[in-house]
Amino acid sequence: MNPTSSFWQTPWLNPLNDVVAWNTLLQGVNPLWSLSEVRARVLAVEWECADVFSLLLKPNRRFKGFLAGQHVALELEINGVRKTRTFSISNAPTAKGLLRLTIKINPHGTVSKAASQLKTGDVVGLSQAAGAFTGEALDGKALLISAGSGITPMMALLESWAARDSKPDVVLVHSCRREDQLIFARQLQTLVHQWPELRVHLHYSSADGHLDAARLAERVPDLDSRDAFLCGPERFKAWVQALYETRGISRQLKQEHFGQLRFIARPDAERYTVHIGSAAAGFSADNGQSLLEAAEQSGLKPAFGCRRGICMSCQCRKTSGIVRNQLTQTDSSDSEEWIQLCISTPLSDVHLEL
Repeated sequence: MNPTSSFWQTPWLNPLNDVVAWNTLLQGVNPLWSLSEVRARVLAVEWECADVFSLLLKPNRRFKGFLAGQHVALELEINGVRKTRTFSISNAPTAKGLLRLTIKINPHGTVSKAASQLKTGDVVGLSQAAGAFTGEALDGKALLISAGSGITPMMALLESWAARDSKPDVVLVHSCRREDQLIFARQLQTLVHQWPELRVHLHYSSADGHLDAARLAERVPDLDSRDAFLCGPERFKAWVQALYETRGISRQLKQEHFGQLRFIARPDAERYTVHIGSAAAGFSADNGQSLLEAAEQSGLKPAFGCRRGICMSCQCRKTSGIVRNQLTQTDSSDSEEWIQLCISTPLSDVHLEL
């Protein structure tokens, strides 16, 4: 850390160096303004089918852009708690800097249901875009294999390739239960009209049975010579992976995956592992030790202020794991939410975004 950064994080400068406080103040003037956070305004909410909708978003200047196929975490405040879930971006980058999130409502999911209630003009939080499920380097033939809402990053890839002067040789094989559950039906028709060489195979499992290896190979006889992109439910992906392993072409298969780490509460453990972002290294925290103190003991210097759970300076996003709030004596769920390092002690291994 450079001397200037260390100076501005000095506790005696609080609240002048309290970024959270400044963000709150700026948000009161304009919901999109922030010194550090990506926020986006909802420009439109469009229903794709009965239980799937798209949010068209305009991010603030803190957003660094994205590549087709990447994903972001959508953050909403639900009943006073900030909740996040990760969704694929379903459009290619545009000159206007807009992004589209296409979300299937999970009957048991709070974020997807709350997102479906958003209105034009609402402001939401976003993470920076992430993920290696991109097609920027594609220079040969491609096969896109998807099922259900797994078509969302595929649409972004298709839009990005359709914008090229020299379009690649692409085949899309997509499975869903019924025709009325097909996401992006209108957009796919438009793409095929604009890009006649694009081949789209739609499979409706209620009428034709489940898509399997034999049917995929029949529809795409040259799949061995194509770079493949796969996204869909775990069972769907499993048989595709097995097919590629059997044919000895696993290296040609790229998959979209941003599932959460899952941790189980172990309240009697002596210590816990704290993972940081996607880095392999992290730090350990003793049972009953605050995450802030443990991070500092490991040599990290996270932002902090009062160290008593008041100023919110040490707030960060927990993407998985269970912690106990020592002020309220409540335990978190094993899901994404914002916590305060100074008053949170682990009850399991934890995954943080510092």
